[in-house]
Amino acid sequence: MMKTFTLRLLITVLSIIGFSINSNAQFGGGDANITAYSFAEQTGDATITVPIAGQNGKVEIEIAYGTNLNGLIATFTLDDGATADVSGTAQESGVTPNDFVEDVALVYTITAEDGTTTQDWDIIVSIAAASADKDFIDYNLPYQIGDESISTFNHTIDVTVASGTDVTALVADFVLSDNATTNISGVDQTSGTTVNNFTNPVIYTTVAQDGSTQDWTITVTISTSANTEAKITAYSFAEQTGDATITDPVYSGANGTIDIEVAYGTDLSALIASFELSYGASANISGVDQVSGTTANNFTNLVTYTVTAEDGSTTVDWDINVSIAQNIENDILAYSFAEQTEDAIIDANNHTVNIEVTNGTDVTALVATFSLSGDANANISGTAQESTVTENDFTNPVTYTIVAQNGDAQDWIVTVNIATIIRKQTSRITEIYPNPANNFIIFRNFDSTTENIQIIDITGKLIKQISILENNQSIDISDLKNGIYFVKYKNTTTKLIKK
Repeated sequence: MMKTFTLRLLITVLSIIGFSINSNAQFGGGDANITAYSFAEQTGDATITVPIAGQNGKVEIEIAYGTNLNGLIATFTLDDGATADVSGTAQESGVTPNDFVEDVALVYTITAEDGTTTQDWDIIVSIAAASADKDFIDYNLPYQIGDESISTFNHTIDVTVASGTDVTALVADFVLSDNATTNISGVDQTSGTTVNNFTNPVIYTTVAQDGSTQDWTITVTISTSANTEAKITAYSFAEQTGDATITDPVYSGANGTIDIEVAYGTDLSALIASFELSYGASANISGVDQVSGTTANNFTNLVTYTVTAEDGSTTVDWDINVSIAQNIENDILAYSFAEQTEDAIIDANNHTVNIEVTNGTDVTALVATFSLSGDANANISGTAQESTVTENDFTNPVTYTIVAQNGDAQDWIVTVNIATIIRKQTSRITEIYPNPANNFIIFRNFDSTTENIQIIDITGKLIKQISILENNQSIDISDLKNGIYFVKYKNTTTKLIKK
C-alpha cells in the first residue's frame, strides 16, 4: 500500500510541474508578440489580445467609414528582434501595404529573435458606421454682436448684427458635424466663402455622412441700438510663433488677457499688432489711438489696451503679455585660435569645424575663441567651455556639445591640423565681399536653391533675414552698428556660417 501511494503522489507532482511549463509556453506568445498596431485611418486604439493555449493572437481595429480596405499600411511594434510576414511576404511597419476584408482575419506570422519560435496573429479590421450627425457646431456673421444662439432641439440659429449692417450680402463662418455638408436650396455652402441674403430667415439643409438630412433656420436680427461689446476678437504679430490665446474678462470690471509668443531674437520695442475688435469699437493705449497693422508699441513689459464699445461709454481693458520663444539653435558661429593660419571652415550641415594652425604649434593646450547661437552654451565631456579661457588638447579631434537655450543639444567635431610649412595667412572667404564692409555687402556664388540669408550679431541675435533673388546681389547694411557679424545661409546642399 505504501509503495502504491508514493507512486501516485509522484505522478501527481509531475503532472503539476508539467502543466506549469506548458502554461508559460502558451500564454503571451513568448517573444513573438505584436505589442502595438495602428492605421492612419483608425477611429480609436486597437484592441490587442495575446494568444492563449495555442490560439492565434488577435488585433481588432476600427477604421473610418469610407476607407478603402485595399492597400492599407499599418504601423506596428513587435517584441525586440522579432519579424513579421503575411503569407511569406515580409512586413515593414509604416511601409508594407496589405489588402484587408472587413471582419475577416488577415494573418501575420511573427517570428521571434531566435528564428524558430513563431506565433500567428489575426488582424481583424472593421469599418465604422456612417455618421448620422448633421448639426451646426458654430456659426458667425460679420458685424455680429454677442454670441449666436444655436438650438440643436429646434434646429435654429439666431444672430444679432450691429445697427446699420447690410444683411443682403453676408458671408457666414460655420462649423458642421464631422463629415457633414450643407446647402441652401441645393446650392452648396462653403464656410467663409458663400454669400447669402439674410433679409429674411434662411434655411440650410445639412447632410450627414449617412445621407440623412436636417433643415436649419438661421434668423438674423439687426440691432437698433449701439453695440456695447468691447472685445479684442483677434490679435497677431508677424513675428508670432503660434496663435494668440485670448481670454475674456472673468467678471465685470476685470481685464481681458491676450498671451502671445514671438520668435527668438524679436525686438519687442517696436512691434506692430494686427487686431480685430467688436463691431464699432475702438482701442487706445494710454490715450494713443491704435490702428491695426500700423501702430507700433513697446511690448518689453505688459501693455494694456483700453477698448471702447460703439456706444462710446462701455470700456474694457485688455492686458497683452508678449513672451519670446527660447532659441532652438545650437550652432558654432565662429571659431578661431591665435595660432591659426586662416579662417576656420565651419560646416553647419555636418556640424564640423576644421582649422589649421601654424607649423610648430603645441596643440596640447590651445585656447579657442568662439561664438555660439544666442543663449547657447558649450561643454566637452561635461566640462563647461568659455571662449578665450578654456584650454583643451587638440592632438585628436575634439567633440563640443552645444546646448541650445531650449535644451536641444548638438555635437560638433573640431579638427585641428598643423601646417606642414610656414606660410602667409590667407582668407578663404570668397562668397561675401567686401569684408570688412561699411555700407553694403555682395553675395557671390549663390545658386537658385538658396533659401535665405541671416545676419546674426556676436551674441547670436538675428538682426536681418534676406531672401536671395539673384547671384551677386548687393545688400544694404548701412543701418547696422559697428561690430562683428555672422552670415548664415543654406541651400539644398550647403549650410554655412561666415564671419
